[in-house]
Amino acid sequence: MDFEFIIEEFPGIWEGVPVTIGLFAWSLLYGTLGGLVLALMRLSRFQPLRALSAGITWVGRGIPPLIILFITFFVFPELGLTLERFPTAVLGLSLWTAVYQGEVIRSGIIGVDQGQWEAAEALGMSGRHYMRRIILPQGFRIMIPPYFGNAMTLLKQTSIASIVTITEITLLAQRVISFKFVSLEPLLTIAFIYLVLNTILQFAQMGFERTFRLRV
Repeated sequence: MDFEFIIEEFPGIWEGVPVTIGLFAWSLLYGTLGGLVLALMRLSRFQPLRALSAGITWVGRGIPPLIILFITFFVFPELGLTLERFPTAVLGLSLWTAVYQGEVIRSGIIGVDQGQWEAAEALGMSGRHYMRRIILPQGFRIMIPPYFGNAMTLLKQTSIASIVTITEITLLAQRVISFKFVSLEPLLTIAFIYLVLNTILQFAQMGFERTFRLRV
């Protein structure tokens, strides 16, 4: 292994880290919001909303994220939705994330003890009020492990954006491999970067678990 080569090429690959983090952060944000909508639709008393949410989840979980990304890049423009490359990649990753985080959020909501629902209704609280003040805060504790598990998967899935020439770390490493005809050092470099970023997420998960274990 050529450590001098790694030191020489590391700054160039590191330039893609802000793009990777940006893809991850925006996709997680929009995916979480979309997942919340899907979860609330799935729990709605209105049957068509439940059916629509179930159908979207079924399709989204059955299609690989790369195919969803290709759809946002090549099919959506034909339907009149044309965006820049980065927002388009965020859109594709957000759609994929939403169907998984939606199931996480739904599991957290239905995991709250039924007595909490009954007590809130007995107090005359509206559905929106007790969902925001009672159910979601308690359900969040249940959601934390699978939510962060999906987030870590999303962080690694940002690498597929290199297929559509988003200059995140995987694409930059591929360019080094193509130009310098070496593969081990660039691949180990991006593996190390992904490991560091996912380790940060693991510490964040532990922090949330500790906080909500004490407060809820």
